[in-house]
Amino acid sequence: MVDQDNIEVRVARSVPEVEALREPWMGWPGHRDSDIDFYLMILQAYPEMLRPHVVAIYRGGKPEAILVGRLDKKKVTFNVGYIRGVGSWARCLTFVYGAIHGNASPENTQILVDEVLNSLKRDEADVALLEFVPLESDLYRIALTAPRGLCRDTLPASQGHEILVVPDSIDEIYRRMSGTRREGIRRGIRKFLARADGKARIECYRHESEFDVLFRDAEEIAKKTYQRGLGAGFATTPEVRERLGLAARKGWLRAYLLYVDDCPVAFWIGTIYNKSFASEYLGYDPKFRQFSPGMFLIMRVIEGFCTGTGDDVVKELDFGLGDAEYKAALCSRGWLEASVYIFAPTLKGIGLKGMRATARAVDGAARKLLVSTNLLPRLKRLWRDRLRRGGQPAAAAPGRQTS
Repeated sequence: MVDQDNIEVRVARSVPEVEALREPWMGWPGHRDSDIDFYLMILQAYPEMLRPHVVAIYRGGKPEAILVGRLDKKKVTFNVGYIRGVGSWARCLTFVYGAIHGNASPENTQILVDEVLNSLKRDEADVALLEFVPLESDLYRIALTAPRGLCRDTLPASQGHEILVVPDSIDEIYRRMSGTRREGIRRGIRKFLARADGKARIECYRHESEFDVLFRDAEEIAKKTYQRGLGAGFATTPEVRERLGLAARKGWLRAYLLYVDDCPVAFWIGTIYNKSFASEYLGYDPKFRQFSPGMFLIMRVIEGFCTGTGDDVVKELDFGLGDAEYKAALCSRGWLEASVYIFAPTLKGIGLKGMRATARAVDGAARKLLVSTNLLPRLKRLWRDRLRRGGQPAAAAPGRQTS
């Protein structure tokens, strides 16, 4: 505990200490991934999570800001593109998406990051990871500049995060598109409707009582997707069941499945939190690829959000991380984010930094070569087709999912 100028910094390292922060935590707006109940569910559902690590700033004895994290024991792996790199088991302080709640002033952010550095100096962990931090935020700037030399992450990889502000009419979304893209989507919808021959329907699953059908039908699609080959995306694991179970109990879950002739062909699973629909899992049966079933499902669901069908009030749609053609077609705003590492001033920490720097350098050089030769899109398609053929189920990673 640090006491300086009427400021106290405390770290909640147990569930009772986290619960003591519940009232102010729930009073601060934030993202679903850093909601206290979602955080506690993730903490309990995944065996690699050892304990909480929530940094809290108190002023005058009252909580003013928190940085939401946990201590994990896991294999830290730095990948090169889709290729899984060499990993090493390590103790990792993982700070979740949207980790700061409360007063995120530059001064408070500096205090929070300094406490992370202190935890690493005390050998509480080998590395700290701040997940998907916006590049324009104080947290990103401070996390890159506050650590000294060998502890600093010098090569964070940025990626886009896309949002659709939901309009009053689906026609407004079409109007924002280029004529070519607009006609391409409408042509795909017409092709799908012709293929379905009046036998298409969309079901929305919200309750745990519907999980047997939801998991059976979504798995029928998911096992054929390239995400399965990456060990990502939807899977019928206890962790995913618990994740969606909490969402159902809180009233957040919206799992849309598209059927043709009672056969499941596409799914889009997400949560509604603070009037924002967060996309979690998206997939389609590749047998129907030429009929664009995924895009058909997306447009029908968004149309429901625009008109308020089903009494859902959705003001924005959060597509999550990563690039995809459908996101580029639909998003109305976006920004860049990057996961930032801070390495402990120990042999283990410096070794992890060396692995990270090597993987990032190889990845960057490979991407430049592929972009310069226009091979990157083709290689992605070939790799995804290979993953579709050979994918095996795996537990979904905790925290933010990509679609």
